[in-house]
Amino acid sequence: MQLVDRRQRPAAPASADPEPQLLALVERHRSGDPAALNALMTALYPSIYRIVYRIAGPRDRDQHEDLVQASLEQVCRSIDAFEVRSRVSTFVFGICHRVVARSRRYDRVRTWFRRDAEEATLPQGSAAPDDLIDRGRAVASARAALDRLDGEERAAFVLHEVEDLPLEDVAAVLRCSTRTVKRRLRAARGKLLSAGPEVRS
Repeated sequence: MQLVDRRQRPAAPASADPEPQLLALVERHRSGDPAALNALMTALYPSIYRIVYRIAGPRDRDQHEDLVQASLEQVCRSIDAFEVRSRVSTFVFGICHRVVARSRRYDRVRTWFRRDAEEATLPQGSAAPDDLIDRGRAVASARAALDRLDGEERAAFVLHEVEDLPLEDVAAVLRCSTRTVKRRLRAARGKLLSAGPEVRS
């Protein structure tokens, strides 16, 4: 049997930074291209959907879609005020954060953390039943730990630890200092670490 030299295997392609494409669409919109705004919203939709879900936490599908739609509408209204000094994604994430925060003020905190049975959280296919049970318990434990965080801690944790935004960008999104971001991250990590070994694994 002939062995393949690993050095000859093509490297996995690095994920492309979407920022140049987003910035180009913003410039096309500002120059009067009537199709640019719709193209920009289409390009932004996956990241807006993801960040709203992660900041807001599990809700029923209609409520989540409402927040996503509100974020998209706010981006449409605000895009002309975007300044190139920051990344488009930072600007958009800031809008998502404010939309979710505004919604939180008019909703009871308990309703943000309902235990919805989302099919996407569990692996599908040929996984063994025991593996599915263990994975389900781990997901439930992680969610329970995340639910211990208040809104600002959760937003800081999601943006920095999950979305990999630098501290400066997180501070721009949350409209606070990097020192405040660090304080919220310390608090979030402390609460998550105290939740037990299932969350840390």
